[in-house]
Amino acid sequence: MRLFSTPTEFGIIGVGQVAHGIFAFGQFARGVVAVGQVAIGVVAIGQVAFSLVGVGMGGVGVVWFGGMFGVGGRGLGLLVIKLLPGLEQARTPPTLAPLDAVWQGQTRGFVHLDVMATASGPVLAHNGQAVPVKFIPQVLFALRNAATSSGLREIYASLRREGTHVVCDALVEVPGTRANPRGLASVIAHVLKFAVLVVLAAAWFVAFTEGTDRLKVALAAVGSQ
Repeated sequence: MRLFSTPTEFGIIGVGQVAHGIFAFGQFARGVVAVGQVAIGVVAIGQVAFSLVGVGMGGVGVVWFGGMFGVGGRGLGLLVIKLLPGLEQARTPPTLAPLDAVWQGQTRGFVHLDVMATASGPVLAHNGQAVPVKFIPQVLFALRNAATSSGLREIYASLRREGTHVVCDALVEVPGTRANPRGLASVIAHVLKFAVLVVLAAAWFVAFTEGTDRLKVALAAVGSQ
């Protein structure tokens, strides 16, 4: 394999307006790792990203996408539609730690807390009072998503003290507390989500294997006019 890609041969590194390679950097980039204004790859970063795992202003991540607008199996962003469930549902409760002991930094572990709705979104609470914890971003997003979509009211929160803050780095559902909609509408919604995910995966495969080749043909046609 060549170190640098050519227009007709795939290499380790691709650089250019239309770039392809294991590592591709360009206005239109396609590679295992692609970075560009439009990026197509296993991992893609771009203004528009089409990937398995991607980050961009907008785009699609079959497994995960982070950005302002997009669709993904899972994701994080202003308006990212998620096609796969995100919050782990526990079969058995985890071993619990006392909230006071965690708060004083004597131990770390899961604490059984309430989920309380506020004007700024759901927060963790104990005996009707908000518990001021610092969430890692993906955990906060999962909490908001679950509280909004299923009316979550209880949770097992993994807490640890870091300096002056108590950090929440994981959430596990209390068994039996999630509202599980049933009936034809719920079945149809799950089938449609799965169908969309399959279509996105197929579209990504086509774009990844043939995307820049077709783009080169289109650019050549425009340039010859």
